[in-house]
Amino acid sequence: MAKFASDNVLDNGPAHIQANCERQVLISSYTFGDSYSTVTSNILAEASMASGDFTFSSSGDDRVLTTASGKSDSSANDSGTASHIAFLDDTASEVLWVTEETSGQSITSGNPVNFPQLTYTVTQPT
Repeated sequence: MAKFASDNVLDNGPAHIQANCERQVLISSYTFGDSYSTVTSNILAEASMASGDFTFSSSGDDRVLTTASGKSDSSANDSGTASHIAFLDDTASEVLWVTEETSGQSITSGNPVNFPQLTYTVTQPT
């Protein structure tokens, strides 16, 4: 399964996610490098995000960006099987970060969806 970080995230670090993420979305499919429009066409559920929904911490020498727990969508947009969670900058029409959704849970339109707490880790060079 594909994971992804935009060039802006790779160039500017996870603080770029914190400063620019407006939504996290649960999507039914993802192929590495999918465009913003392709990602948004596969949305099953979504939750609004703001910079305060992210926290930075350290794990040993690594830096960790963690999403808020308990973000939810009270009514899923569509039905399908969850495959990935994507973080979007809607203003710039940019996919910031995509990670796997490992439960493979079936989503039913209209049902609530709770997003898990996720981490983006930047490792110290060795």
